[in-house]
Amino acid sequence: MAKPSSINRSRIGANVILQIAMFFLIVAMLNYLSFNHYRRWDFSRDRKYSLGEQTRRLLGGLKKEVDLKVFFAGNSDIANDVAALAKEYADASRKKINIEVVNPYLNLTRARELASQFKLGDQENVVIVSCEGHTKLINAADMADYEPSFNPLEKPRLKTFKGEQAITGALIEVTEQGVNKVYTLGGHGEPSLSEEGYSALKTYLERQNIALTPLKLTDVDAIPADARLVVLTGPKYDFSEREIGVLEAYWNRQGRLLALLDPASATPNLRKFFFRLGVAVNDDRVLKTMPMGEFTGVLKEITGDFVPGSPVTKRLQNVGAAFMGVTQSLALHEDRVKEQNIRLAPLIRASKGFWAETNYDLAKGAKIYFDALEDTASPCVAASVEKGALSDERVQVDSSRLIVVGNSAFINDQALTTADLDFVLSGVNWLLDRDSLIGIAPKTVRNFTLNLSGKQMNSLATVTMGAIPGTAALLGLIAWLRRRR
Repeated sequence: MAKPSSINRSRIGANVILQIAMFFLIVAMLNYLSFNHYRRWDFSRDRKYSLGEQTRRLLGGLKKEVDLKVFFAGNSDIANDVAALAKEYADASRKKINIEVVNPYLNLTRARELASQFKLGDQENVVIVSCEGHTKLINAADMADYEPSFNPLEKPRLKTFKGEQAITGALIEVTEQGVNKVYTLGGHGEPSLSEEGYSALKTYLERQNIALTPLKLTDVDAIPADARLVVLTGPKYDFSEREIGVLEAYWNRQGRLLALLDPASATPNLRKFFFRLGVAVNDDRVLKTMPMGEFTGVLKEITGDFVPGSPVTKRLQNVGAAFMGVTQSLALHEDRVKEQNIRLAPLIRASKGFWAETNYDLAKGAKIYFDALEDTASPCVAASVEKGALSDERVQVDSSRLIVVGNSAFINDQALTTADLDFVLSGVNWLLDRDSLIGIAPKTVRNFTLNLSGKQMNSLATVTMGAIPGTAALLGLIAWLRRRR
């Protein structure tokens, strides 16, 4: 009988040690791979945490590190949503965005530091976005829209969540090279955006990393080279031939213009400039008549519909515009400027029932009625002009851009509506080639209500209050009986 071989304990020990080492190595590798190469899915009903493709492209191309601080000191029903969304930004940026969620009730010292540094109030809820000395504060009110409640005891209901739109816009602003310099023309009786009565629009423009600088064309030979945009706000007097020449020279070198017109002003030289670009500014008034007992009233403060198909109106579909003051119509002649590679697009049309009245002077005894031969039903009141763009929107090239609006009174603080403000900001961002700021739609919040019948409620009560506790008691009784044996 053969003698059994002796057991090599050292070899067994080395084998065990090797297996343990391999086990820990595999665990470490799995942890490394799962930490650096993973996928996330948004299973929320409204998909409020899913980032859009434009935001992901922006985050993928970040060259600088950005600090994103979520500071919510007061009560807010979007605090958790904002914190979760910030984590999605950090994840998609691949360590380019550093997030910090500060709860003043848990970290009082850090909260006081931020409040002192950024001059925050005791109950202020903000997101602070910083990059290399540039800082943008986003208020909670800019990240959500609320629907008022008819019950005074109930607080307004959250309607849409605009966190991605606001944070992406702030990222673009703080990572841009310097401030966007916008010149506002003066010297023709235009109201200055720095005057009292225009503070709302001025504030929102400055929040978009825009610096407003007044400019008189009589003082310069050319529009300054650092001008990203030139704005005309209701000139009351006409431009001289020399001033029009300065504007045309700026336009021909890929200039960007926003023109808000005053229908009551006679500006033939300025109208000729627009006409050469394919936009005819008509001598009329957009209005409609309304029966008022024995008399017929004339409504000059119009409502309008945003025309789809333009980047400017992408977020404003099914939304209405409201223009205070008087408005004149615009006629677009695309066939006449097609050879110049100029594309025209209507942005706002007057709502149904309004028309462009050519015989509008009530002081001269004019009778206001719609004449199909002379008047235009639902006319265009705002349009965009672009020269040098390609038909493929995926390819971006330098081009000249212009937006013309047949009304300038609507930007006053007393007249500016939320929809009109969004239109102006979207238009400005399009003129500045900041399409990422106008292509992100807010997430609609849908309320979920579970309605159960009486029979379903009884079944639910039987299961939760009878079946589940009864099953646990039965299992306990069986275990007790088995142990007694």
